[in-house]
Amino acid sequence: MNPAARHRAMLAAGAASAVLALLTSTACGAIDTGGSGSGEREITVTAFAGPWGELFEESFVEPFEQETGITVNVVTGTDADWLTKLRAANGSNPPFDVVALTSQTFNQAVTNDVLEPLDTDRIENWSQLNSVLVDQSAADGEYYGAPLTTGSNGLLYRTDEITDPPADWTDIFDEEYCGHVALPPLTYNAGLEFFSALVAQDGGELSNPDDVDRAFDRLEELKGCVSAYPADAGSVSTVLQNGDAWIVPFWDGRAFAMEAEGEPIGFTYPESGAVGALTSYYIPAGTPNADAAYEFLNYLTAAEYQKTFGEGTFYAAGNDTIEYSPEFDAKVEHGEDVYQDFTWVDYAAVTPNLNEWQQRWNEIFR
Repeated sequence: MNPAARHRAMLAAGAASAVLALLTSTACGAIDTGGSGSGEREITVTAFAGPWGELFEESFVEPFEQETGITVNVVTGTDADWLTKLRAANGSNPPFDVVALTSQTFNQAVTNDVLEPLDTDRIENWSQLNSVLVDQSAADGEYYGAPLTTGSNGLLYRTDEITDPPADWTDIFDEEYCGHVALPPLTYNAGLEFFSALVAQDGGELSNPDDVDRAFDRLEELKGCVSAYPADAGSVSTVLQNGDAWIVPFWDGRAFAMEAEGEPIGFTYPESGAVGALTSYYIPAGTPNADAAYEFLNYLTAAEYQKTFGEGTFYAAGNDTIEYSPEFDAKVEHGEDVYQDFTWVDYAAVTPNLNEWQQRWNEIFR
């Protein structure tokens, strides 16, 4: 049953006057399921700023609005800011109806009870979504997120300065790069993912203090060799473009996008395994526009629209039925086997220790 039909059924169970009101609004060509009281349906959806958000609107928002008549108000920014606003709402009339979160902010959001578990029966493409990515958007036996794209955190480097590409994570410690390494802090996803790779490379786990200590000992080797500490995507691009750094742990999609723009940028998928970086979309607790939000998730998870977005961002999409272009397949590593071999950050171990770990990181590099 579609959202409008469900809504009519709910009203039919109420007072006869509500049914009459619905029939009247239907006759006029407008059914209000958006909770606005104006007869118009609209939702608010978040998107990361810049080219990512622009392509998001072209890939999903524009066809959705054209085909459904539902207005989408796009709010651009960062997921850390969106999470702060969801916490402030505390499950009552949240500022967004559909929100993008990375794995780190998702785990914080679940802890703060600001997300609604998904009714997966209402998402037509749910069975087409990659099972590994779906599980990474779940918590406590509940599915919360619809996977949009996943990236691989590996080594991004300048091809005009590094002619022999790095092969694995440990290559970042080579003396030839000393003074030209960019290292994101642990409070930024890219930095935490790199730290997780250092722990996992020796068979360690973030939940084991001894394994964490060994990773910090390894970081000590970079002391005096780090030239920049970028804490967001724009800063990473800047330090690479202006030559402040030659190599940085970062994501494949960002690297390939810079390469496509003519920058001298290469990317290495580390031999010992990349770290997964997932973005999924979630429905905040307390939204009055759940029906329209689920309609949007049906577009967001469809192969037709995810293909356009995935190929445009150089990130593999969550829908497993997509047939990518030969160029994309040759460049971007993706698929069930790849995701199963990822190192995935153990946020259950990270969350209670992150502040302490960042302080230890600061003692080394600041």
